[in-house]
Amino acid sequence: MNPSGADSPLGREDLLVAARSALLDALEALEAQRDAVIVIGAQAIYLRTKASPVALAEATKDSDLAIDPRELAEDPKVEEAMTSARFYPNPFSNNPGEWVNPAGIPVDLMVPEALSGPGGAGARGARIPPHSRRATRRAVGLEAALVDNSVLDVAALDPSDSRVYRVHVAGLAALLVAKLHKLGERALGNPDRLVDKDAHDIYRILVDGPTVELATTVVRLTEDELAGRVTIKAVEYLRELFAAGPDATGSEMAGRAEEGIGDPAFVSQSVSFLAADLVKAIEELPPVAK
Repeated sequence: MNPSGADSPLGREDLLVAARSALLDALEALEAQRDAVIVIGAQAIYLRTKASPVALAEATKDSDLAIDPRELAEDPKVEEAMTSARFYPNPFSNNPGEWVNPAGIPVDLMVPEALSGPGGAGARGARIPPHSRRATRRAVGLEAALVDNSVLDVAALDPSDSRVYRVHVAGLAALLVAKLHKLGERALGNPDRLVDKDAHDIYRILVDGPTVELATTVVRLTEDELAGRVTIKAVEYLRELFAAGPDATGSEMAGRAEEGIGDPAFVSQSVSFLAADLVKAIEELPPVAK
């Protein structure tokens, strides 16, 4: 398992600044499609959990944007908007939806699987014509972000950069659902791609998000036509990977992410307790609250 998702020759602070700058560049490129764009991933988690009292510092080398094809205009084409802003397809991965800026900082554009159009076995690019199938990548678990989101100000981290964009950012429950799918799918099908930091992001969300509020939103998502199926599955992953105990795969990963800087045993125990508490709250919500 990979201990970190932020390996880079840049220092942590420089990496955060560069990643945020690339995010703002992408938001600027997609300005005409603003209603279809939602910030997800680590950048959204950090925006939503600024006060989380965790030992592991914020660190990310990339930015993730969910695209809602229901709100996507035919023009400008996503691929044309990105290339005109000097982004280009990632030459190393050759995966659809993976873009990098001239400094090599990645920005991924993803469409929830349920809205990605027809795709056979192994299909990765979303089919959202007239936009190129190489412009975005299909991903399971992002459906909740199209339901649970709100507008926030996203500002540059470079003091010399005054840019601030008001954009849709996924809520904590949606971010939890997306992260749980990422971990769950890799744990089952490709454990070598598991990254400890992803599990620690779950811990960060659970520490910051009030249990009752999270549970209420999760339950609402389970009843949503678009997000219901993936949210129900995410709760299963939460139960199996975290709530099962401090020795569960996700709990151990979250703790291991703090080796050398925090208290791994405490984190593993805490994330397990918080996950179990959330699962219990979800199960105990009365029908009227749903």
